Amino acid sequence: MKKASARFKSALIICNGESPGRKLVQKLGRHSDLIVAADGGANVARFLGIRPDVIIGDLDSITNQTKRFFSTSQLIHVSRQDNTDLEKALDFLGDIGIRKAAIVAATGKRLDHTLGNLSVIWNYTSSIDIEFVGDAWYAVPVGKRRTFYASTGTAISLVPFGACAGITLRGLRYPLTNASMKVGEIGVSNVVEKSPFTVEVKKGKMLMIVSSTNKTMELPDSW
Repeated sequence: MKKASARFKSALIICNGESPGRKLVQKLGRHSDLIVAADGGANVARFLGIRPDVIIGDLDSITNQTKRFFSTSQLIHVSRQDNTDLEKALDFLGDIGIRKAAIVAATGKRLDHTLGNLSVIWNYTSSIDIEFVGDAWYAVPVGKRRTFYASTGTAISLVPFGACAGITLRGLRYPLTNASMKVGEIGVSNVVEKSPFTVEVKKGKMLMIVSSTNKTMELPDSW
């Protein structure tokens, strides 16, 4: 088992929602220095045939069978109840100096868990480069000017978590220059016309969702 260490730079977090396919998660695991299961995410990891290096949470969702199955994984019990298991996992990554995390199985099953997981990341984006990954989609917080690669025709949606300003889009069917958006104003199903495309948000919290009908869509380019 890999011991948690500050020398690690990237991590895969497996949550307890609906998981992407086995091949995608295993590929993410191979690209990560550390695999962390957030409580019941260990059950998901077991189903996928992936051994987490660390299992962390209040441990009310992991089954006894899974605990025994992953007896060589580092088990960290965090008893506090005022934050989520995903937050516990992200706190752990921050403590050991990891600066990049792919998160899977963070959506689906329960709507409150999905919305909660998408909301709490804003407490960590200043120190950890976070990406949610699913089958044929990924979602990333966007801020300073950033370049992305995707096949033409790929759908790009923007969802603001508060007032956003200085939004500039290039390489998409519907470009923007120094635009503003607020909660309730979403940019759904813009389309990649030129790759790479660029997204910049000078102020505010904006989540970009990249979706493809191609089930073999590549991982985010930063992975």
